[in-house]
Amino acid sequence: MKQRVRVAAIIRDEKHNTLLLQRSRGRLSSTPASLELPSGKINFGEQPEEAIIRIIHDQVGTFVQQVSLLDVVTFTNLPDSSSIVNLYVVFSVALSSTGLQLNLDRYESFSWASIDDLKYISIDDASRSIIDILHDKPSPQITTSSATDDSTSFDAIIFTDGGSRGNPGPSAVGYYITTSTGEVIDRGGEFIGVTSSRQAEYLALRLGVEKALQLGFKSVQFKLDNLMVVNHLTGVYQIKNRDIWPLYDDIKNLLGRLDHYLISHIKRDQNIIADAEVNKALDDAQKKIITLT
Repeated sequence: MKQRVRVAAIIRDEKHNTLLLQRSRGRLSSTPASLELPSGKINFGEQPEEAIIRIIHDQVGTFVQQVSLLDVVTFTNLPDSSSIVNLYVVFSVALSSTGLQLNLDRYESFSWASIDDLKYISIDDASRSIIDILHDKPSPQITTSSATDDSTSFDAIIFTDGGSRGNPGPSAVGYYITTSTGEVIDRGGEFIGVTSSRQAEYLALRLGVEKALQLGFKSVQFKLDNLMVVNHLTGVYQIKNRDIWPLYDDIKNLLGRLDHYLISHIKRDQNIIADAEVNKALDDAQKKIITLT
């Protein structure tokens, strides 16, 4: 029996209505009246949370403010795919803006449906199965660190990033350190050999914590654009990859030597300097290899 793995989003407004999208009339997979949850496939090499962030932006034209794992749902015997096990990684998503701009090639309209509405409106089979399974599960409360945290209370802000060309492939880490008022303290990058992008992200954060301790900081805000690492370190997700456990333990032990710290998720375009250090380290390593050969 085949398995299909996808991601889906439960997006609710301030009245707890659920966002549903109506498919464009040109699509043949369902009737035009059918509504569905924002959902899509996971691209090769993507983490599920990365996929849902990309899909939300592609489908409704806005960025994700924060995402939290809600459940993993499986079901079979849908009319059009009775031989397929459907596995959906379902996220509760908060949007950065309520102004939606639909991808008109895919969707023609959207609706905010109340709990009562969900009982009666036409919803595609997969979305209906997800909604029915999660009916009694409340969406977790999502808040952003920027809404509650004052950056001026930290000795320093450290941006970190890791990257791999090949995944696994040649990898590097980068960091960028500023004061709470934006004054640059230090920046740099290091080539770390051949590893995966996932390990590189962890090694980058470990380097950032080590730099904080070397510079004598006691209170630090760490900013990363990798949501998986942030959610692992903040306890939202459990770590299931054995290659990450030692790095996770190292980071937690190092963080324990600080008086106060915060690990925050940021968008990739807010982490361009640390990313530039990663690419510089990779380019420098490549030049050395070419010179030696």
